[in-house]
Amino acid sequence: MDKLVHEINNPLLPVAGATIDEQQLWSRIQETLGPKLLETEELLHDFTLSNVPIMQELLDHISGSRGKRLRPILLLLSAGFKPANDYLLIKAAAAVELIHTASLIHDDIIDESSERRGRATLNAGFGNSSAVLAGDFLFARAFELLALCGDFELNKLLTRAVGTMCEGEIEQRNCSYNFQLTEEQYLRNIYRKTAALMEVCCSSGARLSKLEDNALQQFEAYGRNLGYAFQIIDDVLDITGDPSVTGKPVGNDLREGTVTLPVIYVLQDPQWGSYLEEVISAGDFSSRSLDFLLQPSCIEGPVAKAVEKAALYARGARECLRDFENNPSKTILEDIAGYVLQRKR
Repeated sequence: MDKLVHEINNPLLPVAGATIDEQQLWSRIQETLGPKLLETEELLHDFTLSNVPIMQELLDHISGSRGKRLRPILLLLSAGFKPANDYLLIKAAAAVELIHTASLIHDDIIDESSERRGRATLNAGFGNSSAVLAGDFLFARAFELLALCGDFELNKLLTRAVGTMCEGEIEQRNCSYNFQLTEEQYLRNIYRKTAALMEVCCSSGARLSKLEDNALQQFEAYGRNLGYAFQIIDDVLDITGDPSVTGKPVGNDLREGTVTLPVIYVLQDPQWGSYLEEVISAGDFSSRSLDFLLQPSCIEGPVAKAVEKAALYARGARECLRDFENNPSKTILEDIAGYVLQRKR
């Protein structure tokens, strides 16, 4: 486990000087990366076209629920410290978004999810077989883009990341309803599922701008720590999030047997552990049975402990950028580490 986590030299490093204004953050991202993001979006459109009508229908459905493009943004920002070849950057940025989208499609099939970002999932609307093939199509297009980059090492890194993500997903399935899951096992799982791709997005951007090896390692560590923070907050939102915003009911992970860090901490809590054990014994994961998770003392106790763990990783991410020159890319990457702690979905 030690090799997966960047050493945090100063755990008291503030995550951000103040609350991150999300609208201002995305405006600054647009200002800094505008043309590159636009070209990435155009390339994503071109690489999600098919001559087969039913495949195009599936791809259009996917395009209708696009996310914030965080992973391409991380790659492009990580390339903002030295001049880089925009032709290669745009292709790599589009590729990582296609990989991320394909992985979400496959996750929804495995989890039998019916909704994502407030819309019906591909598997719910078109069936598992069609969804699997659409996900495979996106993976194929991603690696076509990477082949056009002509960078063997880049291709190897992203291919390896996809394998790691698959290992994480199957390990999570293997741990379903395992309420003896340890914190170390949980962290290993979320490294594979989430942090590994963010890690390689950041190292790819740095690599394409030809930064030195020690700088590449710092960007890897930034992405890794950010990925840990991102996923822990995602798991906290499963308990504390507004279903109308998150697009899923409270306690959905528990209902599906996914044991997360806040759940581990609740089980360890002297006050609330017995409540959750009763719910588990009864096998009743209804919203009514899980209401106790929203009690102030539960939110302020074990759930807040999980948030503080995420904050520790966010501080670690910022620490990784300490030695780099100040520029708009660095400032935005620092603020993204703060943003992941306050996001609502």
